[in-house]
Amino acid sequence: MGADAMNKYSKQVSWFWVFLLMLSMVLLSGERTLASANNDDPLVQLQKSTDEILMVLQSEELKTPEKKVERKELILQVINRMFDFRGMARSSLGPNWNSLTIEEQDIFVGLFISLIEQRYIGKIDSFNDQKVIYKEQRVKNDKARVYTTIIDKDLEIPIDYSLQLSQGRWLIKDLKIENVSLVANYRRDFNSIIRKEQFAGLVEKITKQLEKAEMEN
Repeated sequence: MGADAMNKYSKQVSWFWVFLLMLSMVLLSGERTLASANNDDPLVQLQKSTDEILMVLQSEELKTPEKKVERKELILQVINRMFDFRGMARSSLGPNWNSLTIEEQDIFVGLFISLIEQRYIGKIDSFNDQKVIYKEQRVKNDKARVYTTIIDKDLEIPIDYSLQLSQGRWLIKDLKIENVSLVANYRRDFNSIIRKEQFAGLVEKITKQLEKAEMEN
């Protein structure tokens, strides 16, 4: 990608880094406890998914080098169940999504997921000794927001999760780090590229970035 786009993507790394930090070493605290919550609460579903990832991270068997690929795949399976990646991809394109064919939409969703995986998921092993406070959740019909704060030494970082109920599961559709939306930032970046180089140009840039990252690994 161009220098401007790359700089913007690098800023997003820190946001999702914070999210994965939460997944790696999470503690449930605050006024609301898991025991007192309903099993279908969005907060509870976030906690259950976190526990699944923790089991993978803490498995001595999966820490061996030959289990690296399996370890990553197990983590990705959980994360894919937590996020509405298609909805996030659609939102990241804004009105441009409606001008695409179904085939183009499917191609972009695949690229969007690969971008998320390449940029953020592989960094999950880097975290330790952080805490998360689940402060509250607000639910209205099929939409919810969970408010959390990450405690890292003397640093407190608020993270708000927007979720939507889909087929009996609460799926994350966006997250805000210090009130800055991950999806909104992607939308600004993607739309800027589309205005200059059309959708084909965006696909080419993301594809080249993914290929470059793959070669460097």
